[in-house]
Order: sequence, then structure tokens, then C-alpha cells
Amino acid sequence: MDSIDKNQEISIQTQQKFEFYLLALVFTVLALSIQTAKLSSCFQGLIEILAWVSFLISGLAGLSRMEWIAVSYQHYSNLTKEKSFARDAKTGRSVLHESGEPMSAQEVADFIKLAEERIEERTKIMDRIDSLDDEIEVLKNELKSLLNLDL
Repeated sequence: MDSIDKNQEISIQTQQKFEFYLLALVFTVLALSIQTAKLSSCFQGLIEILAWVSFLISGLAGLSRMEWIAVSYQHYSNLTKEKSFARDAKTGRSVLHESGEPMSAQEVADFIKLAEERIEERTKIMDRIDSLDDEIEVLKNELKSLLNLDL
């Protein structure tokens, strides 16, 4: 693993803790609002149920984000490594097998071709993940506009 600045590492850990806290807070408030609900009128019940659905969607979106963040970081890490390997191979630096033996010119050419194919595949995957993030933002905005309607 590449060395990370100590301050950056602390920053990342703090952000992760904050994200876990917010996710736990959303589900806690959802549970509390459901347990303490007293639906006295139809209008109030509708608003209360809409709030529950909003909390549930927010919590599920947070869980999905937590799941995809690890995948995203792993793909970006692998993409960076493969780009570095391909760049090193193209500049003429010796590329070694896992055993430590230098690769032949044909093996280096094959390696570069394979690395470029993997870079392209990973880039497509990352673009799909980014487009999912965009779709989630659109859904959040639609939900906000729905909840701001005068009922």
C-alpha cells in the first residue's frame, strides 16, 4: 500500500466515523418516530408516513453508499496501479514477473496490451458507479420536491 500522510489518514478515519454516525442516526430517528407515532388524523398520518418513507430511503441510500465506497476505492486503486505499470513498461523500464525475473520484449508488449484493456474495463466500471451516484442525486431531488408539495 502506498504511504499516506498521517493527517490525511486521520481525516479519512474521521470522515468514515461521521458517515457511520449519520447512518446510525437516520435509522435511530426512524425507529423512534415509528415507536412514538400517534396517528390522530388522516392528514397527520399521511405526513408521518411520508416522513418514515423519507427516513427509510435516506437510510437505504446511505447503506448502499457505504457498500459502494469500498468497491469504488478498490477499483480506483487498481486502476492507478495498472496505469503506473503500463506507463513504466512503455517508458522502457524493466518489468518483472512475480518471481522477480525480467520479462522479455514480447511479454512486456503483451503486458502493456493487457494492462490497457484492464484500464479501459475499470474506467467503464467507474463511469457506471459515477452514473449511479448521479441517479441517486436525481432521486433525492425528486423526493425533496415531492415532500415540499402542499398537501
